[in-house]
Amino acid sequence: MFKQKLAKLYVLSLGLLLLTACEKEMPQAPEPTVRPVKIVAIETAESLQTTRYPAVIQASGSVDLTFQVGGLLQELPVTEAQIVKQGDLIAKLDPRDFVSQVNTAKAQYELAEQEYQRAVRLIKEDAIAQRELEQRKSQRDSTKAQLDTAQKALSDSELRAPYTGVIAKVPIKRLQNVQPGTAIASMIDAKKWEVTINLPASVIASTPTRQEEGVYVVLSAAQETQIPATFKEATLEADAVSQTYAVTFSFQAPENLVILPGMNADVILQSSAKQAIARDKNVAVPLAAVLSAGQQQFVWVVDNGSMTVTKRLVRVQEGIGETLVITDGLVVGESIVAAGAAYLSEGMQVRPWTD
Repeated sequence: MFKQKLAKLYVLSLGLLLLTACEKEMPQAPEPTVRPVKIVAIETAESLQTTRYPAVIQASGSVDLTFQVGGLLQELPVTEAQIVKQGDLIAKLDPRDFVSQVNTAKAQYELAEQEYQRAVRLIKEDAIAQRELEQRKSQRDSTKAQLDTAQKALSDSELRAPYTGVIAKVPIKRLQNVQPGTAIASMIDAKKWEVTINLPASVIASTPTRQEEGVYVVLSAAQETQIPATFKEATLEADAVSQTYAVTFSFQAPENLVILPGMNADVILQSSAKQAIARDKNVAVPLAAVLSAGQQQFVWVVDNGSMTVTKRLVRVQEGIGETLVITDGLVVGESIVAAGAAYLSEGMQVRPWTD
């Protein structure tokens, strides 16, 4: 009997211990997740019309520098990527043959000039026939033309930069014999440059087409300088894959910047005042704020009181860039999630994200 009571007491004690252990192992209810996000206030599209497009700097034009005469290439002081100023020496041929030709032509001309002047004096004395005077004049003029040709050949034996620019290519070596027309160096204008970007039709219609506040080029290596640019040309047919048009802008290089082909840059487009008035009822949001669900697009709207988010369907105007224009679904003054929107769910609580 005593043993039975002891066994019941043991079982009861063991049950109480197991119950206590289970209670201790039960997980506590998790605290609601408060996700940090970047929050922005909605502004009108009029104040957020700037868009940036990546581009690569290209030379506006290049020229092959050639000699008009042939000879031995004696001097070639330039190298590829070298900046040269207008009038700088690019190359020089051995001048000895040209100098000799000039000296010979000059001696022949001086002799012919003396004979002609003598004939002029004799014709006044009626000592020679008129035909003799004309022959000596013709001889004098012929030797003068030969002298001019020899002097021009001597001048052409030096090749100089036609404008300030950059040597792009030097395909020849010093001490080679070159023929007239042989390319000695390729040169690009250091002042005139261009960039080409691809734009959809909706942006093409609002692209400024003359030099005014609205189009700028910003070098990746000089972000603090905005260089005004002007519309140059655009393709008339859209790309078959991207359905965009190639638009080219030209610009002048500032004095304080060295620009070379292949440099990375951004083209900044700003809508004109008339376009701003036409869109003043629209709002603009950062590109990362707009998400897609099938064919629909939406943003997360933040309740500034409870700091919870609600999904809101929006209508987005076609376009590309850092900001998108919303034509329906948002009003000025509302707050939305601009970064971190992909990790949210309906009713989730958020807090402003700080660096």
